[in-house]
Amino acid sequence: MKNFFKIMILFMGIVLGIYLGELALKVPWLKFLAFGKDIGISQPIVLDLGFINLTFGFMCKLNLAGILGFVIALFVIKKAVK
Repeated sequence: MKNFFKIMILFMGIVLGIYLGELALKVPWLKFLAFGKDIGISQPIVLDLGFINLTFGFMCKLNLAGILGFVIALFVIKKAVK
């Protein structure tokens, strides 16, 4: 259960960082935080077997603010464990 909370804190740090990076686009001197890349399959792969339709896809948006959020979440976890 302890590991689950660590993973959730890391995930929340990344999501919050990416969100703040998107908001930083509106501030001219913070635009560098939104620098990043979309990684994944842009067009989903569809497998139609007649009776079942399977769609495979994965996209990951990564920017500088998301990485900073991840690093801050790591420090929060280290402080919380002590």
